[in-house]
Amino acid sequence: MQQLSLKIAAFYLVALVAFVSCYDTKSLDFGSFEIEVPKTWQPVKAKGIDSHVGRIAIDKQDALFFDLGWYSNELRDEDYLFENYAGEIIQPDGSLRVPEHLKRNSDVFTKIDGRNAKLVEPKKLGYGITGVYFDSLWTGGSNNVRFQLSGHDLQPENQKAVLQAIKTLKFFRKEKD
Repeated sequence: MQQLSLKIAAFYLVALVAFVSCYDTKSLDFGSFEIEVPKTWQPVKAKGIDSHVGRIAIDKQDALFFDLGWYSNELRDEDYLFENYAGEIIQPDGSLRVPEHLKRNSDVFTKIDGRNAKLVEPKKLGYGITGVYFDSLWTGGSNNVRFQLSGHDLQPENQKAVLQAIKTLKFFRKEKD
């Protein structure tokens, strides 16, 4: 009976250590938004022309790119597919129809920081886009300010960490009435 109690205690101790190590994070503040990421990730400055852009280095192989502005990438499969499979997706009437077997990513619509978001992840680990897209954070001038954060062909452990980090996004500017 005592051995069983020791095994149970050891199990809970290991589980607690694993749980705490998963939350070894820091907050990256980019002015209009912040995100909670693993402590090893590093911000990398980038220069944009008409938007706030930047990168987050995950490790030597993987990185994320973000774009906050009017023309942020919508993270659509069609962009990649059009370049590689135009003959299969362009219909006789000129419209586009993407066969399910050609799609690399799956989309889920959810709320993050109380805002509508499109969460994108590859159907096959390590092959496709992992990211998030917000169609309208607030109005800037006469246009909606959009946001996207994404990485391409991420290692599986980095993909999982990115999806966790995305859930922590917080935006600071309030919508104008």
